[in-house]
Amino acid sequence: MFNKLYLLLISLILISSSVFAQSGSLEGKITDKNTGETVPFANVVAKRNGNQIAGVTTDFDGNYTIKPLDPGTYDLIVSFVGYGQVTLEGIVVSSNKITFRDVQLSEGIDIEEVVIKDEKPLLDPDNLGGKTVTSEEIRSMPTRSVTSVAATAAGVYQSDEGSSVNVRGSRSEATDYYVDGVKVRGSLALPQSAIEQITVMSSGLSAMYGDATGGIISVTSKGPSNQLFGGAEVVASHMFDDYNYGLLGFGLSGPIYKEIKSDGSKGRAILGYFLAGEFRNIDDNSPSAVGVWKIKDNRLDDLKNNLFVAVPNQQSSSIGLLSNATFLRADDFENIQAKMNTNSSGFNLSGKLDFKPTLKTNLTLGGAVSHSVDHPFVYTYSLLNWHNNSEEERNTWRTYARFTQRFGAQEGDEESASNIKNAYYNITVDYTKNDFERRNPNHGKDLFRYGHVGKFNTYKDRFFTFGEDTASGVSGFIHRGFIDTLMTFDGSNSSNPDLAAYTQQYYDMFSENELQSLSFGGSGNRGVIRTANDLGELGLLNGQGPRNVYSLYYNYGDQYGSYGKQQLEQFSVRANGSADIKDHAIQFGFEYEKRTDRSWFVAPNSLWGLARQLTNFHILELDLANPQFNPLGTYDEVYYDRLVNIDAQSRFDANLREKFNLSDDEFIDIDSFDPNQLSIDMFSADELNENGLISYYGYDYKGDELNSAASIDDFFSERNDNNDYSRNIGAFEPIYTAGYIQDKFAFDDLIFSIGLRVDRYDANQSVLADEYCLYSTYTANSNVDLLGGDYVRPVGIGDDYVVYVNDLDNPTEVVGYRNGQDWFDQNGEAINDPKVLAQASTTGQITPYLVNSEDSIPVFKDYEPQTDFSPRISFSFPISDEAQFFAHYDVLTQRPPTGNRLNPISYLYLEETVNAFVNNPNLKSEKTVDFELGFAQTLNLNSSLTLSAFYRELRDMIQVVKTNYSYPVSYLTYGNIDFSTVKGFSALYELRRSGNVSMSANYTLQFANGTGSSATSGYSLVNTGQPNLRTTIPLSYDQRHAFNLSMDYRFDSGKDYNGPVWFNKQIFANTGANFIVIAGSGTPYSRQSNITQDGAFGINQRSTLEGSLNGSRNPWTVRINTKVNKKFTLDVGQLDNKRKLGFNIYLQVQNLLNTKNVRSVYRATGNPDDDGYLSDASAQTDINAQNDPQSFRDMYMMKINNPSNYNLPRMARLGIEINF
Repeated sequence: MFNKLYLLLISLILISSSVFAQSGSLEGKITDKNTGETVPFANVVAKRNGNQIAGVTTDFDGNYTIKPLDPGTYDLIVSFVGYGQVTLEGIVVSSNKITFRDVQLSEGIDIEEVVIKDEKPLLDPDNLGGKTVTSEEIRSMPTRSVTSVAATAAGVYQSDEGSSVNVRGSRSEATDYYVDGVKVRGSLALPQSAIEQITVMSSGLSAMYGDATGGIISVTSKGPSNQLFGGAEVVASHMFDDYNYGLLGFGLSGPIYKEIKSDGSKGRAILGYFLAGEFRNIDDNSPSAVGVWKIKDNRLDDLKNNLFVAVPNQQSSSIGLLSNATFLRADDFENIQAKMNTNSSGFNLSGKLDFKPTLKTNLTLGGAVSHSVDHPFVYTYSLLNWHNNSEEERNTWRTYARFTQRFGAQEGDEESASNIKNAYYNITVDYTKNDFERRNPNHGKDLFRYGHVGKFNTYKDRFFTFGEDTASGVSGFIHRGFIDTLMTFDGSNSSNPDLAAYTQQYYDMFSENELQSLSFGGSGNRGVIRTANDLGELGLLNGQGPRNVYSLYYNYGDQYGSYGKQQLEQFSVRANGSADIKDHAIQFGFEYEKRTDRSWFVAPNSLWGLARQLTNFHILELDLANPQFNPLGTYDEVYYDRLVNIDAQSRFDANLREKFNLSDDEFIDIDSFDPNQLSIDMFSADELNENGLISYYGYDYKGDELNSAASIDDFFSERNDNNDYSRNIGAFEPIYTAGYIQDKFAFDDLIFSIGLRVDRYDANQSVLADEYCLYSTYTANSNVDLLGGDYVRPVGIGDDYVVYVNDLDNPTEVVGYRNGQDWFDQNGEAINDPKVLAQASTTGQITPYLVNSEDSIPVFKDYEPQTDFSPRISFSFPISDEAQFFAHYDVLTQRPPTGNRLNPISYLYLEETVNAFVNNPNLKSEKTVDFELGFAQTLNLNSSLTLSAFYRELRDMIQVVKTNYSYPVSYLTYGNIDFSTVKGFSALYELRRSGNVSMSANYTLQFANGTGSSATSGYSLVNTGQPNLRTTIPLSYDQRHAFNLSMDYRFDSGKDYNGPVWFNKQIFANTGANFIVIAGSGTPYSRQSNITQDGAFGINQRSTLEGSLNGSRNPWTVRINTKVNKKFTLDVGQLDNKRKLGFNIYLQVQNLLNTKNVRSVYRATGNPDDDGYLSDASAQTDINAQNDPQSFRDMYMMKINNPSNYNLPRMARLGIEINF
């Protein structure tokens, strides 16, 4: 009795604690092989890697249940007095699934142990809505990508190898990833050798999972072994192509401390470890089937030495300088296989420590570390400037601790009488930290070096015109201002020699060709640069870059001009509890998660221009009130000092003068400074924000991490020691909590699983009090005594309706009302267009009745947490041992995946920003309602067929909207307005290994229609003043037909070998080939009727729709990937201490047939390599007006055949694994 109360107490405690884990269970019945009778009280033990994980005894009916079990491969050992022991090897236990295995025992005392190799059941009654891939299967597959493994499941769309996936018509961000039960942020950080299994859950999600409206991809890592084992792997592609893929991997596992038995022998491992890692280096990780164009090396050397060419002006006798790059032609370029300077290198490490003091308790400490440095491909840099690609560094580390306790079964009659069985709980605490940095690899964090060209010294002099001094009345030569007389350049200490070469060569050619300076109105010696205007945007000042080439490519030497860093943290506490209460398997849990996100990005190249703009601004005028005289004879020369206007002085200028002890009236030549002398903290926050040079939160404006919280009030009011606004923005720290309960039970022949999940999301930030007005307004119940007492509220207008008036400063009449997004006229009648309220005002603009018309600080309120209830119902109906029906109904929710962080800077400059785009911190959760009905049937002893039909409704999806008639201006933001419907049918055929072949094939027919394919797909529409699309169209990732085939063909060895024998050798023993064939119809795009210059950037042009939105389709794609391998063993060591080494040599080939699959086409032509512009009659005038029309045509043809329009080419990699 006490034990029953104890179990009940534990259950109650767990319901109120943090809960989650990733585990499965083994269930079955033990029977006598001869009589068929059940065997009660038999011993059933589950082992993994030689370690005993758990053990139970069967009940009176011969049933057993072992849980929780980490996903993986187990051996099941069954024994009972009077029967021979049976071992069932290789049982795969999947995440959150029940694996059913029945075992028959043969009666007899001296019967030898029976070892049976487990076969995957053709019908898995608890895993009909997804797919599980084991480590052995993953090793055989021609991919190392988790997403590509997931893409072999039915209903999962992937555009190309390694890319993100869309599950049954959902957006890619709607799918969550888990590693060992820990939700992933950032990199999965898991070596392939560490993966035990990958489970794809595309439908019928357990109530345990939430915060995802697409699917769940769950990865389980391997655990410690009872015996020492390890391995290493080397993979390379250098002998096949120029992509130069290289990888070195390792894995090691074993016990640290074993149990000492009473006889002194060692038993099970009490403390064990697993460690795996991968180190990689790849020159081109995502090549294209069409390669990429680049300038030839010898022509690049010529270009470096001759950046400009002198060209006579046809309309005058003068000489002009033009960029030499605009005269390059097709013969100057070459197409290469691998992109230049796109190297990616890094490592992944994963480890796990298991402490199992008893069979009923287990403490697991696990973690993973990932580091990578990448040089992203920049298409517009690829032709002339690839060596200046940016650099991105990512560091992810994830750690967790999980404690699991099972409650032992009672003995004999007490167990059978107990109402509570198989109870356990586990508690998981995890922490993840992601660090990201994007930079110019030459300069890193040295911001003023980004745009540094060299040292410029500008010499100035007064200039005079004849006139009269207004202060003294003296006539003479009056000082009118200062002019530049000479500008010198020294690029010897340039931080960017490529940029310095532009300026130096321009200086040289300016002198050689005796070009005329623009100073002195064109007078003075020719060939001398006197002012910055003489550089003509060809010679470069600090912070400037070379002109692009025909708006097609960036020119040689252009510097990547952005620096940024981001830090994402996640802390969570989860636990999971389960107990079988009579015939009900109850599962329950709760989870708490808090994220802390920080970001800081700056445009360093532009800092020089801003510094130039802010310096000397307070001394631009002359002190005309205090003239000074220089007698020249008949007429005096009247001159003035600079007028010092301290009120106009910038913070940057003041800090600069203070740092270098410069007087307030001294002119500062900012371009003469060295980058080491300048820093970003010399600016104020507003100076940087007003010019849009920084974006940040969780850091201060200088990039230093904030150690304390910053409220929205602090942002608008807090000042620093210089009395400047600090403009601190706190980190984004949303809090997510959830709880669930699920019951699985049988009713007659129906097996039900009914669950309820409750999700609570708190954005933990401020939001606008009223999205249609930044400032405090009067509402209908507060205007009784206003407007001269003549105000009468119309019937039906609520107390909290916002009042609109005819004049902002002197309101005399109410013209209308608003309740949320519903508008009413002055009589209380609903109206569709609030334009009538604007027209009724004296300014023609919408005019809310403000409490204070002088307000300049927006009004905010706290975010109201969202609580969502998600029922989950599924059932299966076994018609017989060979067929069953199944169905499920799920409601899924997900916190806003994008656009919901409060950005106070947007509101600070809202009135000055044209078509302002503002995040919406008040977004709600997205929702999906999912239905599925299916039928599964075994076809013979080795194959089965599963058919299912599904329907999904995706609601409250995020999309760009425009808040028209908001005050003080209308603006763009995000709203929960999109919806989609997905209808589909899937057929899955599975062939369990039969002879040499095993196979899994699936086909999906899908219709995914919605109002938006992504959160920003409606941007162009609403930005032109059009209303949001409210009719459904095919989504951009709607693949109507999808075929996936995964086939494995291999030979065994020894007596099971059935291949050719040459010279008495089984030459193909332990040899096999795995093929993955992925074929699919094309995804939609919108055809256009007019020709646009799609190859150019920075050009305003508008397309004209032809037909319907997303009414056309890209071509079909077919990918065949394969992996051929040969395994063998060698004996090493002395005769008395021999060990076996296992070898696996393989060849992996992606896109075996080198098919040039098309991912995207141009909307006007439907071709991937031609947008129609070069042959368009209306474009010929513009083309012929270019510096060199033939050069333009050649470059345009190269540019328009964009590598990203095609899938990956054939890629071969040779690998060898060694295991011991």
